[in-house]
Order: sequence, then structure tokens, then C-alpha cells
Amino acid sequence: MESILLRCGGQKELGEDVMRYLVLSDIHGDVQALEVALQRGAAADCTRIIILGDNLNHGARNKLPSGYKPSDVVPLLNTHAAKIMALRGNCDGDVDGMLFDFPCNAPYLYLTLDAFAGKIFMTHGHLYDFKTSAGAAKLGLTPGDIVLSGHTHVPGITPLENGVININPGSVGIPRGQPEGSFAIIDDCGIEIKGLSGQQIAACRIVDGKVCTA
Repeated sequence: MESILLRCGGQKELGEDVMRYLVLSDIHGDVQALEVALQRGAAADCTRIIILGDNLNHGARNKLPSGYKPSDVVPLLNTHAAKIMALRGNCDGDVDGMLFDFPCNAPYLYLTLDAFAGKIFMTHGHLYDFKTSAGAAKLGLTPGDIVLSGHTHVPGITPLENGVININPGSVGIPRGQPEGSFAIIDDCGIEIKGLSGQQIAACRIVDGKVCTA
């Protein structure tokens, strides 16, 4: 699939006034990978940044990322504080949140896109059951809604059996199933997941208010 950033479903050209989100997750203190992801977002004209948690600590089960320097991640993200929507991951602590100039302790958030008619529920991925019908119903999710989550470190756009679409940008700092870290870009055109090198991993369009995964 060609980049969704080249054309917006044949309706809107890149460069028009489009709210575009750079989606990051599981940075795990890797400042070098974060710098690349932010550069990719800037090159794509992203106007906002969504962070799905696990910002600083690498986690006891993970190897140290090669660019691990959490003390440098803090000021780098703080320079973008006005653009950031962030929530808390399982490796984030209370002290971590105190270091940032933006709120980042919420367990979930919602995102609204003008072109998408459903809900976009954002969470790290370890707290809520969104994969079963009962779990999705408890969260107020219906078929066609989106859950934007990280935690697994595995990027992908996955239609679930309950009709919910799970979008995972993968991990910036500790990728799994991929040779490099990854990120996502979301706007009224659709969703695109890319590796830090710029290679597309997955993409889908938003057409007539719905996500088109075919």
C-alpha cells in the first residue's frame, strides 16, 4: 500500500490543514531511538504527539536498549510538552511522572478524529480486556471502534473477533518481531505504522467514517 500521507483517500491533499498525530509507545529510555521517531514525525508534519506509556524504565524482563539514557529522554520530551497527550504504562512510576512537564499518569484516554465515526480508546495495554466481547462491552466499545495500545512491543493493525480494531505502534526502544523500533501516524486519512528507517509496516485508510483494513 502506498503511503496514506501522500493522499487522503483521494479526498484531501497533504499540506492542507489536517490534524496529524505521531503515536509512540514503549520508549523505555532509549533517547537515540526517540530522537529518530520525533524526526520522522516532524518530517510527516505531525502536529500532536501521543505517548502510550513505558517512557523511561527498561523493565526487568527487557535488555537495556543501546541508546538507553532516560535522563536525556525527559528534557527531550519536555521540549514537546505542549503537543503531547500521554498515559501511563506498567513500567512507569509516580516519580517518573513528576519529571515531565505534561500529564502522563492516566490509565486511558480518548481520541477524536473528524473523519472517524467510532470511538478511539487509548491505553497502554496491560489493564483492560478489550479482546473479548464482554471486555469490550464493559469499556463501551462496539464493532468498528479502535483500541490504540502498546505494551506488547509488536506493531500491527489487528481486527479482533469482537469487531474492535487493535492498533499497536510497536516499541520505539525495544522492538519485538521487527529489526528496528517503530511508531504510528494517525490522521483523517487513516493509520500508518512505520519502522524508524521509514519502512512501512502496516497501514489502513479511513473511508466513510470507518477503518478499512482490507
